[in-house]
Amino acid sequence: MISAVEKYMSNKGVSITDVSKASGISMSTLSNAFSKPITTWSIRILNGLAATTFDDPAKVLSELQPRPFKYVVDEENQTIQGFHIEDTDIFWAVESAVHSSVMEGWQPTKADISDAYRVATEYQPEMESDFRRIFGEKDE
Repeated sequence: MISAVEKYMSNKGVSITDVSKASGISMSTLSNAFSKPITTWSIRILNGLAATTFDDPAKVLSELQPRPFKYVVDEENQTIQGFHIEDTDIFWAVESAVHSSVMEGWQPTKADISDAYRVATEYQPEMESDFRRIFGEKDE
C-alpha cells in the first residue's frame, strides 16, 4: 500500500532526493521520517517537503493528514458545527440545506455554516437577477 507521503510526492512530481536537495535534510533522515506516522514528524521535515513542492506547510499537512469530519447539529441549542442560529425556522432551513450537501460529501466548517446563514438571511440581488433570467421574469 502506498503511503500518504509517497502519493503526495508522486502527485507533485517530486522525489525524496528532490526534498533532500531543497531542504538540506539527509535522505536517510527523510526516509526514516516518511516511514513513520506524520504525527511524529518534526516541523523541519514538514517544512522541507513544503519548500520542495512550493506549498504552504499547513496545506501540505492538511493533504497528508486530513482532519476527521463530524457533522454536529445540536437541536436543543440550535447550533450547526457550533454556529448558533436564533430563529427556529431559519435554523431548520439552513440545517436541511447543509444536511443534503453533507450527504453528498461536503464537509462544512463553522465558517461555512455562517456563510450559509448569511445567504439565507440577507438579500441577494444577484441571485434574484439570476432567478429572473433563468425563469423568464424581467428585472424591473
